[in-house]
Amino acid sequence: MSDDSPTLTVVEEIKQQSAHLRGDLAEQLANDRPNVSAASEHLMKFHGIYAQDNRDVRRERALTKEDLDYIFMIRVAIPGGHVTPSQWLALDRIADDLADGSIRLTTRQAVQYHGVLKGGLQPLAKTLHSHLMTSFGACGDVVRNIVTCPDLLTNDPGGRLFAVTESLARAFKSKSQAHWEIFVNGDRAASATFEDEHAFYGENYLPRKFKIAIANPDENCVDVFAQDCGLIPDMHPEVGEGFNVVIGGGLGRSYANPETFARLADPLTFVTYEEVEGLISAVLETYRDLGDRTDRRHARMKYVVDSLGIEGFTREVESRYGRTLRAPLAIARTSEDNDHLGWTELYDGRWQIGVRVGAGRVRDLADSSLRTALRTIAEQFDVIFLITAQQDILISQIPAAEREAIVTILREHGVRLTEDLGAVERNALACPALPTCGQALAESERRLPEMVAGLEGALAKHGLAGQRLQLRMTGCPNGCARPAVAEIGIVGKTKSTYDLYLGGGLRGDRLATLYREKVRFEDVPEVLDPVLARWKEEGVEGESFGDFFTRVVQS
Repeated sequence: MSDDSPTLTVVEEIKQQSAHLRGDLAEQLANDRPNVSAASEHLMKFHGIYAQDNRDVRRERALTKEDLDYIFMIRVAIPGGHVTPSQWLALDRIADDLADGSIRLTTRQAVQYHGVLKGGLQPLAKTLHSHLMTSFGACGDVVRNIVTCPDLLTNDPGGRLFAVTESLARAFKSKSQAHWEIFVNGDRAASATFEDEHAFYGENYLPRKFKIAIANPDENCVDVFAQDCGLIPDMHPEVGEGFNVVIGGGLGRSYANPETFARLADPLTFVTYEEVEGLISAVLETYRDLGDRTDRRHARMKYVVDSLGIEGFTREVESRYGRTLRAPLAIARTSEDNDHLGWTELYDGRWQIGVRVGAGRVRDLADSSLRTALRTIAEQFDVIFLITAQQDILISQIPAAEREAIVTILREHGVRLTEDLGAVERNALACPALPTCGQALAESERRLPEMVAGLEGALAKHGLAGQRLQLRMTGCPNGCARPAVAEIGIVGKTKSTYDLYLGGGLRGDRLATLYREKVRFEDVPEVLDPVLARWKEEGVEGESFGDFFTRVVQS
């Protein structure tokens, strides 16, 4: 008798047999090897850890028959990107003590460390825990870090949206004590009877990761339509305050799988503050049951929504939610996204300054000591730090009398402020890519400054210097820097070539279109030159590049 049941992926089997994310991680951490087993690599992701190696030295090590230069990346989940001064100082110390000397800010408002050795994983986890932070759940097939527009946290007198951000982060954190036992306490629980996991995770957790963002209804800095689940605050005429919920977004693709694609989220429903957690739980249960567990490249929730259609997906959610979903409100077209850079006065008279962090990499260089500047501010001032979805950092809740002192520290350390930034530089995003990311096909972060300089030169050539131009660059099509919704998205295709996507927008509500394939890095400005020339000649006053491209070139 044949077995027609679908074949699960290896990762699904590893999860199922892991005893709620434990596996043999404790044994792997205790041995003398610099790396861990393949099964443990998969489980480590749930603990916020990626096994990597320094790809810059792969070839020379292979020639001398040496092992790979094994290292680890650790991602710290920081709901809403909200960091206290004492937490920032702890993050700063980790950079020197256990990592490569840098703190990397991500497009999901998290923090990453690169170059960590296996022996540093447990000390790092313990340090985070002692400062009320964790890497647990920052990766893996679970709800990832909750992203929130910083304005919703700093300009909300009642603090309700900050409370929602934190409550959702707690509600959807795995119940497993594996991270505490293995990485923090260092002692596996004596009992073989483990805790019950959330019903929406089950024994196998989700088919893939799940991303939630809370957007500002007036602008879309968090790219809410690119999320598995997006929440947009609004006021319902009958039930009052709550959220419009959009569902099924996601930007990652795979060159090896033509059935993968970028997709924008669809409106699903409107929920009150009291209903939002239950609704998301029902969505997660739907995804748990219907997501593809046979092909991880086709396992994201966007494919479930696309396959069923929004009406079919709604019915599936309703069957698990236990009630009919309320119709969503009309979603107003937002203004251009706010990068939150420069000075902003808050509702209570205090101030906030947004500081550009190139590719999110906080470190000290010969001409700019950003890491030292932020450490100095954290030591001397009672402020709050907020990481943005643009990989930048905000220094918030500054009394008016202390503004000048903050600027002085930044200037003394060579930190470039908003008025010093070029039009492309100001909003350019990049993923880490080489040499650490195992998925990278091409360079990204390391060559972003060259790309920025080339495009700013092209703008100046056509009399467009100072015009805002949104650039996002990644080393592969997984889309970590969200190039699929950018005005200019540059995506690694081979070691030396990139695909160019044009026509996304500053509102984050339109996908970019593939414009040219396999362009050499150094040829990108030249390829874009005629399009920029047309923007200068045919664009209307105030028209963004993305809107122009969609109106004139693409049509």
